[in-house]
Amino acid sequence: MMPSLVLGLAQVLPSTLARCLPTMAWLLPARLQPWRTFSTSRLLQDEVQDSGPQQQLTVNFINHLGKKITVPVKEGQNMLQLVQKHNLNFPGFGACRGTLACCTCHLILDKEVFHKLDPVSENELDMLDLTCGVTATSRLGCQLCMTKDMDKQNIWVPKGVTESYTPQ
Repeated sequence: MMPSLVLGLAQVLPSTLARCLPTMAWLLPARLQPWRTFSTSRLLQDEVQDSGPQQQLTVNFINHLGKKITVPVKEGQNMLQLVQKHNLNFPGFGACRGTLACCTCHLILDKEVFHKLDPVSENELDMLDLTCGVTATSRLGCQLCMTKDMDKQNIWVPKGVTESYTPQ
């Protein structure tokens, strides 16, 4: 909080309340909080920036029946959003809509591809612990973004993902 405002309020408030002023700054109107700035960006963390022409990549999803579905993808695109964008028929896939609160977007990668990706976060590991059929190369689609190393690679959608969720 601004020092002059704290000093001014501290003179008129009881000492116990005055000590709490720095933690109560959010109660003040915005015009009295010039030191706090807030800005938003339209770009979400997992959206792909359109920075001009990009090399067209593809990824092969293989469903639990063994059917291969090849879809175009841009580098950096989120796998969950890719499945939703192309209306791929994986019932129940991404039930929590990417909030990392379920494991219905469980995917399995090849070892070579898996080891080239960024490490799995603790939160993602916690969710993977709750899924059936987890493997050493399992990832959640909501946390997996397309890289050039994944171009033309196969990604398996396990059987348990599509059968364990029934829409209400």
